Amino acid sequence: MSDEDPRDELPLARHLRDRPDRPIGEREFIQGRSRARLILLLFFVGLPVIVLVVVVLNSLASGPPERDAQASTGLNEVTRYCTYKVRNEGQYDDCLVRTDFRVVRREDSNAARYARGELTRCLVDAGPRCTLR
Repeated sequence: MSDEDPRDELPLARHLRDRPDRPIGEREFIQGRSRARLILLLFFVGLPVIVLVVVVLNSLASGPPERDAQASTGLNEVTRYCTYKVRNEGQYDDCLVRTDFRVVRREDSNAARYARGELTRCLVDAGPRCTLR
């Protein structure tokens, strides 16, 4: 009688090879690691790309933002403010570009009061563009 049992040399059936209590072979270990890497790759690369595509498509479908009444009122206030404040024609365009409507609403000068509608006439400190004297 030999030391080795002939049953040890026979290949095991698949359902016996893949039992959870058996150690994982090298090939199965590498396949499992590759599968985990693929899942991580899909999670960290695929998911942000999908979110980005959805956000871009949503913004394209909704169109440009609508101009609200506050922005329109702010532009009118800045125009009136610059009309009252500037001393010469060269400063007018620069004033329109550099002035924020929130500054006009906070400021307590005659130009800001004129822009907000609190003054109905131009006072002595008004520039030459302001004609309602």
